[in-house]
This record gives sequence, structure tokens and C-alpha cells, in this order.
Amino acid sequence: MPAVFRLVQTAVLGRWRATGEDLYREVARLTEAGPGREVLVAGCGSGAATEWLALRTGAAVTGVDPDAQRIARAETHARKLGAPLDLHYEQAPLDDLPHEDAVFHISIGEPALSAAEDPVRAVTELARVTAPMGCVVLLQPTWTSEIPDEDREAVMERLGLRPRLLVEWKQILRDAGVVELQVQDWTASAPASAAADAPQFTLRDKALIVGRALREQGWRGARGAVERETTLIRELSRERAIGFQLVKGVKWPRATAA
Repeated sequence: MPAVFRLVQTAVLGRWRATGEDLYREVARLTEAGPGREVLVAGCGSGAATEWLALRTGAAVTGVDPDAQRIARAETHARKLGAPLDLHYEQAPLDDLPHEDAVFHISIGEPALSAAEDPVRAVTELARVTAPMGCVVLLQPTWTSEIPDEDREAVMERLGLRPRLLVEWKQILRDAGVVELQVQDWTASAPASAAADAPQFTLRDKALIVGRALREQGWRGARGAVERETTLIRELSRERAIGFQLVKGVKWPRATAA
């Protein structure tokens, strides 16, 4: 349902995008991104993060995303910048990156990584393509409060992402050989969304919501469908059921045989 998907993303991801420049400035500081450094951004979307890093740090930046349309938009916008940038894009699954081992000094997993077919493998891929002692960074949604399982499923379906507990993301990184983990909670620094406080559906949006409920649940489910969607979005904002974490670590060199 595009209408619900759009409003849920506004309610949840919109809070963090509002702090995007501060967030990527912190990523650049933590990773010491700069000229001569190779940076990978997995789940780059339309290129907001890749452009910022290339413009502000002078690093060579590669963006990867599975969505061909987003990659096309990123490439088109990059050409319009006019500035000479070491910036490249590739379309590929995030859990099967098209790169050799140990080629990047810094690898960053954007929120879209949690929507990969296999997010655990996607993190493993980030570590694989990172050089020993290079930086691996996850910018990921996390569950911050206990909510019923059925509500979690509804959130994941509408958001298009699969948040995990912070402890789970950390363990996935450790299993991939990433150590010296540092965590920053960016949930509280994000402003609340006005759209989340008072979600507004158009008549077409409401028709789509009711139509889907009718197909899946019959007339009984269709009654009150719009109210249920509105309540879900409002609660996401007010209860902060989903947080946003920056997790940075170092890829540890594999032990060599004696």
C-alpha cells in the first residue's frame, strides 16, 4: 500500500533524515574518511549519503543498491552536480556485493540493508569487502520497546525494513569478524514528524486501504481499516517503538596459519 508505506516512512525514517548531515558528518569523523580512502555505501538509494561523503570528504565513494531506478536517479543527479567527484554507482543485491575481498577502507550499511533478502549475509558481505583494520558502519533501525508480534509484523510490512534489537546487530557484526564496536543512539536527536502526529490520508489512500482489507479480511476487516492504519502510524511516532543506531567497528585481520 503506497499510501501507508509513505506515511510510515515519514513517521519513522523521516526523523533521522532530518539529522542526515550531522549523522554523516559523525560517520566521516569516526571513520576518518578523506582523500585517498575508498568508501562503500550499501543501500545507497538515490545517492544522498554518497554525494555528501564525496563532496565533503574527498574520498572515492561507491554506492550500491538493488533498485535500478534509484541507481539511475543517483547517477543522473551526480552528473548534474558539475563538480569533479570520485563517485560511482552499481546495481547489485546487498547480500551479494560485486566486489573483490578487502578493497574498501570504509564500508557503510544504510537502513535498506535490513530489507535485503538475507540481512545477515549482507553484513558479512560488508565485512568481506572491507580491508583488514578498515571500518564497518551500520546505520540501522532497532526495536526500542516491547510491542506485540502482530504489530511488529505490520510495521515491517509497511516500512519495508526489518528492524532488529541492537544486541542482534552487534552479534551479527561480531560473527562477521568486526570488533571494537562503538554505538551511538540517534533516536532521541531526531525531531518528531508532524505527519506522524496527524497522519492525513487522501480519499484515494483510504479507498486503497479499505480495498486491501476487504480482499484480505472481508467486510469485518474492512470496517475500521483506515482508523487502524492511522493509529499505527501515530503510535510509531509517540512511543518511539523503532530507534536508530550508528554502530561502528573494525574488521579484524584473520589469524594466519603458523
